[in-house]
Amino acid sequence: MSAGKNPFPNENNTGHFWDDDNDIRELSNRPPRWYMFALYMGLIAVVVYSAYFPTIPWFGDHLKGTANWTQIEEMKDGVKQLEDYRATKFADLEKAIAEKSLEDIVRDEQLRNYSVRTAKVLFGDNCAACHGAGGSGNEGFPVLADDDWLYGGSLKDIHTTLLVGRKGNMPARMAGITDGEADKLADYLLKVSETGKPDPTNPAHMLYLTKACIGCHGADMKGNKMMGSANLADGIWRFKAKDQKASIVRTILHGVNQGHDPMTQDAVMPAFGQSKVVSPSQLKKIVVYVHQLGGGEPVKSAEEVAAVKAPAPVVAKKAEAPKKEGKKSGEELYTSLGCAGCHGPGGKSAVPAFPTLAGKDKNYIIEQLHAFQEGKRNNPLMAPNAMKAKGHEEAIASYLSGDSKPEESKAPSNNSSSGGDVAKGEAQYTSLGCSGCHGPGGKSMVPSFPALAGKDKAYIVEQLHAFQSGKRNNPLMAPNAMKAKGHEEDIAAYLSSVK
Repeated sequence: MSAGKNPFPNENNTGHFWDDDNDIRELSNRPPRWYMFALYMGLIAVVVYSAYFPTIPWFGDHLKGTANWTQIEEMKDGVKQLEDYRATKFADLEKAIAEKSLEDIVRDEQLRNYSVRTAKVLFGDNCAACHGAGGSGNEGFPVLADDDWLYGGSLKDIHTTLLVGRKGNMPARMAGITDGEADKLADYLLKVSETGKPDPTNPAHMLYLTKACIGCHGADMKGNKMMGSANLADGIWRFKAKDQKASIVRTILHGVNQGHDPMTQDAVMPAFGQSKVVSPSQLKKIVVYVHQLGGGEPVKSAEEVAAVKAPAPVVAKKAEAPKKEGKKSGEELYTSLGCAGCHGPGGKSAVPAFPTLAGKDKNYIIEQLHAFQEGKRNNPLMAPNAMKAKGHEEAIASYLSGDSKPEESKAPSNNSSSGGDVAKGEAQYTSLGCSGCHGPGGKSMVPSFPALAGKDKAYIVEQLHAFQSGKRNNPLMAPNAMKAKGHEEDIAAYLSSVK
């Protein structure tokens, strides 16, 4: 529209026309009365709302409002109402779970189903981030839905894991293993995982023995649940990866939970029982839930338990001499702590690199355990195991010292004289005064000094080096070991040749 040419001068329009025919134009009429009333009421409502509820930021905080209301408090009230409802409706079930044993909960179908249903949310909130939905596992975290357990799959074992947590431990580069040896050992472990059993004819099997893998993972390579060492023969890998061999090599070279090594594998399970994240009853529910995922060890029925507890018929028999309590408990400890993995059943080692302990002097065994515990003897494999034996040294020593004389090892001998001169070794052994303690020819007549005759040559050399470097701390042996410097191979060759 041209300026000053309003075709509708008395229409109360603004002079804005939006088409050529002037049909669409803007008027300046007042809004309807109902609209204005609504606007004024809205403004009043804003003032009332702002005064009643927390709203406007105010000098670093906000206006609290006269209602003293917050969303958080409303949420807490809602949760409390729900918990009060559950506490009333499921009071009997919750009380039963709190009072009954895990075994009784699993045997009772109603309690078991209730625990599994209510634990799904607990598992999702606290466990699924690492172990995946339904315990399916994630990279670097174990699957919970299979029957492969590091520390055992019984209700008691699972409860202990959740209660106190777990922290894996594997030293890096055990026994000084090289990169090339780690590569060969990884290839061997992959083959064993396919066949399900070790192959003593494979050259790499000797690496498994001499690099101390056998100490934790056992002669059958199926691990030790007391130590949390993995089963290497089932094809289920603790640190599963697309390049499985690379993962195995990394674990061998960098260990598990070795804080000084940035490439170490992490394996830590938090102790939920020592936190306030879950209550004792909720912990029980999670245990039952994990057990019921499919891999938990079966629970005996009430009938089976009753049959075990039923008193056997009394049959008169000839009185037997009471068993020595120390020997019995020592044997149980020796087995449960995994000592047999290296030193053999009954302390009769079948591997030259691990010394036979059967028949050794009791005081000598106790002394060596204390030496490992106090750091006077430094060995990454023995030190943690010696700490586990703390308080039980005498029982274990009594068991081993009271055993029969050790049988000759049927393991391949590593006592060939190559690398050392037997004649020179005999001369050095005599001239250095070694026979004063360890006896002529290494056949000690004093229990507190170990016999060296027939010992593995590599083991003798290793111990002499340990005394020389200070890894073994003994004021009597250290200076004598220093005198033997440069003659270790000869002395070891001589002693290992003595029958």
